[in-house]
Amino acid sequence: MDNAPILNATAILIVDDDKLIRQQMRRVMEQAGYQVVEANDGEQAIAAYTQFRPSLVLLDAVMPVTDGFACCRHLRSFPDGDSVPILIVTRLNDAESLQLAFDAGATDFITKPINDIVLRQRVRHLLQASRTMAELRASTDIAQASRQQVTNILESISDGFFALDNEWRFTYINQHAQIFLQKTRAELIGKNIWDEFPEAVGSTFDQEYRQVRAQQIAVAFEEFYPPLNTWFAVHAYPAKDGISVYFQNINERKRLEAIARTREQELSDFLENASVGIHWVGADGIIVWANQAELNLLGYTREEYIGQHIAKFHADREAIDDILQRLNAGETLCDYEARLVCKDGSTRDVSISSNVFWKDQQFIHTRCFTRDITDRKQAEAELQRQNLRSQLFAEITLKIRQSLQLESILQTTVNEIQKFLRADRVIIFRLWLDGSGNVVQEAVVNGYPAILGQHIYDPCFGEEYIQKYRQGRISAIHDVEQAEMHACHKELLQQFGVRANLVVPIFLKRELWGLLIAHQCSSPRVWSSFETELLRQLSDQIGIALAQAQMLAEETRYAQELARSNAELQQFASVASHDLQEPLRKIQAFGNRLKASCGDLLNEQGRDSLERMQNAAGRMQTLIDDLLMLSRVTTRAQPFVTIDLNRVVKEVLSDLEVRIQQTGGKVEVSPLPKVDADPVQMQQLLQNLLSNALKFHKQDTPPVVKLSSQLFDSQQQPVTDGAIATSCQIVVEDNGIGFEQKYLDRIFNVFQRLHSRSQYEGTGIGLAICRKIVERHQGNITAQSSPGRGAKFSVTLPIKQLVGDNLE
Repeated sequence: MDNAPILNATAILIVDDDKLIRQQMRRVMEQAGYQVVEANDGEQAIAAYTQFRPSLVLLDAVMPVTDGFACCRHLRSFPDGDSVPILIVTRLNDAESLQLAFDAGATDFITKPINDIVLRQRVRHLLQASRTMAELRASTDIAQASRQQVTNILESISDGFFALDNEWRFTYINQHAQIFLQKTRAELIGKNIWDEFPEAVGSTFDQEYRQVRAQQIAVAFEEFYPPLNTWFAVHAYPAKDGISVYFQNINERKRLEAIARTREQELSDFLENASVGIHWVGADGIIVWANQAELNLLGYTREEYIGQHIAKFHADREAIDDILQRLNAGETLCDYEARLVCKDGSTRDVSISSNVFWKDQQFIHTRCFTRDITDRKQAEAELQRQNLRSQLFAEITLKIRQSLQLESILQTTVNEIQKFLRADRVIIFRLWLDGSGNVVQEAVVNGYPAILGQHIYDPCFGEEYIQKYRQGRISAIHDVEQAEMHACHKELLQQFGVRANLVVPIFLKRELWGLLIAHQCSSPRVWSSFETELLRQLSDQIGIALAQAQMLAEETRYAQELARSNAELQQFASVASHDLQEPLRKIQAFGNRLKASCGDLLNEQGRDSLERMQNAAGRMQTLIDDLLMLSRVTTRAQPFVTIDLNRVVKEVLSDLEVRIQQTGGKVEVSPLPKVDADPVQMQQLLQNLLSNALKFHKQDTPPVVKLSSQLFDSQQQPVTDGAIATSCQIVVEDNGIGFEQKYLDRIFNVFQRLHSRSQYEGTGIGLAICRKIVERHQGNITAQSSPGRGAKFSVTLPIKQLVGDNLE
C-alpha cells in the first residue's frame, strides 16, 4: 500500500484484493489527474481512509477478511463518511447484490470487467456531484446560521415581534410578543390573527395591517387594545409572504407622555424588510450597491443607478457635498433631510441615515438608509399654510369681535388680506341690484391706480352673474388675457390694470351684499384652493361684521326709543304728582267741608253719596301714591350704602304696629344680615311684604308672619364655617289664605288682584313695586303658595354691589 501523504490533488482510494485490477484502476485514475492510494482488503482500506481522507473510494465487493459491503458500512460510520462517494466494483450483477451494495451505503456501482472510459467518466461525475453537494451543504449551513442569527436577534430585542402570512396566520412570534399578547407560541403559530383576537376586527390594527398588505407600504401607529388593557406602538411592514409587525407596550409612556420619548426601533429595517431604500456609496462617491426599494423609490433600473455618482441623483448639490464631507469626517448621519431626483424628473423628499464602513482605517463604502418623507413634508407645508391662514383669520375675527366700527373692520380686512396674499389690490365692492356698485374699501400697492369710492358699472355684469354669486359662486381668473369672458368685462379689468383676479361673494343674513376681490396686476397668477378658501372664510367674517353693525344700529334706535319712553314716564310722574292730585285734593277738601257743615241737613241717601265720593277720592289718592312710588323706584333712587336689615325691620314693625294690633297678629323676626342697598327702598320692600302677609289672613285666625334669612356662597350653596357669603335670601312666610301657584307671574304685575276690593283693600301695585326694587338691586323675587296654606315670599339680594350698579 502506498503510504505517501496526498497533497494538492484529488485523492482516490482503490480497494481490491486483485493486484492487476488495482493496477488497471490506478493507471486510469492517474491518467485522469488524480492521486491514488491503494488497499488490498477492507482492514487496510479503513486505515487508509482514516489517514488520507480520500475524495472518492473505489471498493471491491468481494474480498477476504472484510468484504466490500462491511467495509462500506464502516466507512459510512465516520463523522464525514456520508460526504465521500463510494463506488462499488463487483462482478456480481444480480439484484440481491446490488441491493446489498446500496443498503451498505454505496453511492454507485460498476461491474467487472472494467471499461476504462466508463470508469473515468463515472468517477468524474461522482466527484462533481460530491463537490456540488458539499457546496450546497455549506450554503445551507450558512443560511441556517443566518436564520438562527435573525431568530436570536428577534428573541433578544425588547420589542414584541410576529410575522403573518398572506392568510393572516402567525408564522413566527418572539418571546416578548408572547408576553405582550398573553398567549404562547403554541397557541398562536398557524392560527389566524382575527380568530385569536376577534376584538381587533374593524379596529385600527385591522385597517393598518390590511393597508400594509394591499399597498405594500410600511405603517406606524399607536392604538389601545381594550381586551389586554394595553396601548401598543406598532410598526408594520410588508414582507414577501405577508407582513412583519414590531410592537411595544407603551402604557408607561402614555402615562408619562409629557417626558417620554418613543424608543427607536432596535432592529435595522433592512434585516427585516425591503420597504426602506438602502444603498452603498464608495469613497469616490460612486454607487456600488442598492436594494430594490431604493430603485423603486427613484424609478431607475439597477443598471441605470449602480455605477453612477451619487450627486447625479441629488437635487441640491450643497446637500450631497455636506453629506459626503461629514461622512468622510467619521460622523454618523441620522435623518438628514434631502431631495432626490427621480427618473421621471420629479423630486422626492427623503430622510437619510448613514455611516461609513471602515476597514484598516480605509473608507470602504457608506451604508445609507433612505426613507421617503414626501407625504410628511407636503403635510408640513400644508399645515404651515393652514397655520398662517388660521392666524390671519383669528386676527381679523378678533378685530371684528372687539370693534364696533364697521369702516375700521373692513379697512383692516383688506389691508391684512393684501399683505398675506401679496396681492396688488384687494377691494370690497358694494353691489346694487342693477349689477353696478361702489368700491367701499381698498388696499393697493403703490404704483397701481386706486379705485376707492368709484362707482363701477360693467354692462356685461347682468342678472345672470348676480344670480351665480347669490348661489355662492367663486370666480378665479388666472390670466385675464387668456380667459374666456365678455370683451366689455375684459376691457373693464384691463382699465384697472388687472392681470388676474379672485372674487368671493359677501352675504348679509343670506342675502348677497357685495364682493371681496383680490387683483394681481403685475402678472398672471394661479389662485390656489388654499387662497380661495381663505377669502371665502374671511367673506363670512365680513358678513358677521355687517350684521353686527346692523344690530348696533337697531340697538341705538331702541335705546333712543327707550330714552323717549322714560322721558314720557317722567312726564307722567310729574303730571301725576301735581296735575292729578290738585283737583283730587279739592274734591277731598270740599267733601270734608260739605260733610262738616251740611252733614246733618243731608238725608240718608245724600250722606251715602257723600261717603262714596270721599271713599272713591281716597282710593284714587292711594292709587296715585302707589303709581308715583312705582315710578320713583328708578327716578328718585338713592345710592347704595351698607345697611343693617335688622334696624330696617324694626322701623317697619313700628309703622305696622296698629295693623298688627288690629289683626291680633304676630311677627317673628330672625337675625338678618347687612347688605349694600337703598335704605328707603329696602324699608318699602319689607313693609309691602309684611303688610300683605298681615292683610291676607284667614277669617278668625290671627296672622303669624315669620321673617328669616339664609346666606349663600358664589356657587349658590348655603354658607358653611369659613366660607364667604356673596348673597342672602330673605324669606317672609305667613299662615294666610295663600293663592294658586299658577298666578305666580300675575301677582307681580301692575294692577293685578286675585281678590275683589270688597274683600281686601289695595291697588294691586304693591308687589309690582317689590319686584322693581329687587331688580334694581340685581336680585330676584319669587313665591310659593297654595290656597288655604299660607304663602312664602323669597327675595334674593347680593351682599355687596359692584361699583356703578347703583347708578341709574
